[in-house]
Amino acid sequence: MAMAAMPAIGHAMQQAAPAAPAPAPATGTIQQLFEQSTQATEAADYPRALEILTTLEGRVVRNPRSLAIVRVRKAMVLAELSRWAEARDLLNQAAPALPRDDTSLSTDRYRAAYTLGRVSMGDLDYVGALAHFSAALAEAEGPAARIQALLGQAQAGTFVDPAEALKAAEAANAIAVADPKMFDKASLAHIDLIRGRALLNLGQFDPAEKLFARAVKQQGGLTTRVDFDDLVTRSDASIAAMLAGHRETARNYLVYTGAGRMPQQDFTQGADMALPRCGEDGIQPEDYAVVEFGISDSGAVSYARPVYGSRPGPSALAFARAVRDWSWRPDDVNKIPALFRFVTRLELRCSTAEGGPSMLAGPTKALGDWLEARRVPGPVLDNVPITRQRALLLQQAQLIRSQKGDTTVELVPVLIPLLAGSMAAREDVETYGPLLRRVVRTADVPPLAQLLVDRLVHDAAEHVDIRIRADSPYVLRAADYQADADARATFAILAYDDLRPREKAGSQALLNAVIDDGALPANDPLRVAALVRRASLQATGGNLEAARADYAATGLSAQQCSIVDAKPSLRSAPVSSADYPTDMVSVGVEGWTRVQFDIAADGTTRNQRAVITYPPMIFGTNGTKIVTRAKYEQSYRPDGGLGCGGNMQGVTFRR
Repeated sequence: MAMAAMPAIGHAMQQAAPAAPAPAPATGTIQQLFEQSTQATEAADYPRALEILTTLEGRVVRNPRSLAIVRVRKAMVLAELSRWAEARDLLNQAAPALPRDDTSLSTDRYRAAYTLGRVSMGDLDYVGALAHFSAALAEAEGPAARIQALLGQAQAGTFVDPAEALKAAEAANAIAVADPKMFDKASLAHIDLIRGRALLNLGQFDPAEKLFARAVKQQGGLTTRVDFDDLVTRSDASIAAMLAGHRETARNYLVYTGAGRMPQQDFTQGADMALPRCGEDGIQPEDYAVVEFGISDSGAVSYARPVYGSRPGPSALAFARAVRDWSWRPDDVNKIPALFRFVTRLELRCSTAEGGPSMLAGPTKALGDWLEARRVPGPVLDNVPITRQRALLLQQAQLIRSQKGDTTVELVPVLIPLLAGSMAAREDVETYGPLLRRVVRTADVPPLAQLLVDRLVHDAAEHVDIRIRADSPYVLRAADYQADADARATFAILAYDDLRPREKAGSQALLNAVIDDGALPANDPLRVAALVRRASLQATGGNLEAARADYAATGLSAQQCSIVDAKPSLRSAPVSSADYPTDMVSVGVEGWTRVQFDIAADGTTRNQRAVITYPPMIFGTNGTKIVTRAKYEQSYRPDGGLGCGGNMQGVTFRR
């Protein structure tokens, strides 16, 4: 059986293919075009197959039966290209048009249902995918098609009902065992991989490890050659062995994945990697999952899928959905080795951060109100894949400039998401950052709203490593915001927060200016934010009476301190060679972890949890120990309680 009959659902290797030259126009009779499309599909030349099928679609438009068949095949090709939304829309048109009583169309109905299952998997709708794969199984003819549908059921069912998923995987295996000459080793390895994944998520770690070990052997064993399938199977084997308590075996598999051997281990700097909140979708702080994903050239996630969930059922899907929304700057994507752009795995936990209001909440509202009052339309990004959003925003900006010039305020809501997003490239910032600042000044935008734009452009420049000098178009100047009390207070507090801990002691004047500003009401949130910061500064200097007076002046109870945005700065984090796992040092495996924690008023850390770890299950405990010893600035709280909750600190393990 050809491996094309049993693709790895969610497989995204084709994302790496370089752009091919435009294919020659498809020509020939309808039958010849059908044959050409089949040949191109079997050769995995999906762009060519798509071009031929698009031509065919126009040729058979008057024949509903033929049109439905062509659209099903076109949707299959779109799915191979990870163009899930287009494939889904086409199948929703084509599948109902395939007559149910026409037995000659059983294969096409099978293809439609199976492809809809794949599309639903890409959407992380595993319940819907399970229904589609069951429909495909009802139409399946022959052992290869039955195995394909059963494995689809098993893959989707692993995170819906893993016990039923295992039954489907065992049924597929029984068909293969009954006719061993029909299936090559790669196909048998794929079956074992899916059986093992179901066992893994049922907590049957030893049997899962044995199946993964057999799959590794069927793929050629532990060689230094590593492709997509090798990496996935060896990673599964490593995870199962670690969960089974066989750390040395797990380490051996991990070494042969190539994970932990990248030139730049922590490739997440500057990435947008939001975690699901604890409590959402029933996720608890103790739950964790391993999620696999790929990164496209644009910096968006090309696919995401769960591999393992610590609790059987759908909880792991919530982590995969969070990963699906992650993004990187295109400039940073090139720093990640090609194979690990196509497939990377992380161990994830939910976030306990409550997330108080940002100091930019006021400026954001001010700009939004100003644009709304002038009925300035924003960009239409509904149903636009994240991979295309940057291109769409650039296109809209160019169109607006050509039609209305460089000073129209209609550019503002288009350029802000372009520059604020983590996918903004250096060329975007250099071209549109200064332009956006000129637009808001020409339009006489209020100072508080102008502060948002200026800060956004400034931060974007820093994000792409542009050096900001005194005469730079990205620099922030206090004089620009003096005409408005809220704007000058917000600027002062942000300027204070940007300082290093040792610089803050000599910069109390920034806070004093806000606290003493007679234009602000006594209970103004900005004055409260400044008082909380000054109370912490006084406590750090040992002046507890002044700290107590400042905190009392806020009118906050001890439990309300989280409503202000004031994060203590790191003072020290003692690290020793003993923090690096010795078994990983010996084989040269490097990695990193992100630890979430709370900071007590005395600057010590509490409730430390590793929430992102690479490679999975290796460095989390060690990173947590380092953060346990970290010391932050003191924060004054009347009851000595938390100074700041839900903080994040990265720890990189490098030899």
